[in-house]
Amino acid sequence: MSKRLYPHKCVRYWYAYDIEEICALFADLGLHEQTVRKWVKNGLKTIDAGKPMLIYGQHLIDYLKRNNNANKCETPFDKLYCFSCQDARAIFKRQIHVDHKGQYLNVKGVCSECKKGMNKGYKLADFSRLKKIFILADVSELYDCANSPDKTQIHAQDKQPVSESLLSDLFL
Repeated sequence: MSKRLYPHKCVRYWYAYDIEEICALFADLGLHEQTVRKWVKNGLKTIDAGKPMLIYGQHLIDYLKRNNNANKCETPFDKLYCFSCQDARAIFKRQIHVDHKGQYLNVKGVCSECKKGMNKGYKLADFSRLKKIFILADVSELYDCANSPDKTQIHAQDKQPVSESLLSDLFL
């Protein structure tokens, strides 16, 4: 089973937590008390050896950052991360599908080794570089708000009052 990433942003820096409070912070991720005890054995600092076991928020933040960074895989620009192979892999036939999501591009491809789906996010500015490296099999529409082809404003001449005779025809 893969290791989870626990966000450190919900931890207060100057607060002292016991094991139950740490589990309550990450209740949505299903953190168990035994997992926190395992963290302590693996290097999470406690205030003292007494009971209840108390942990400063600062030490918890440092531990979570260290563990989260250890679980990440750096992928080169021209490769995607395959969850089946659990490594950065080349893309099958260099064909990608690009979806535009705000300021980012979600790129999908097929692993060249296991033939399963892979994903990676790129910045919108990297689109021209992606076109040079990969074959674009499918691209969702990238909208340029400055030069919109559609009418976005309703002009006064386009507004026509609906006559009563047309409304009566609808209810017949």
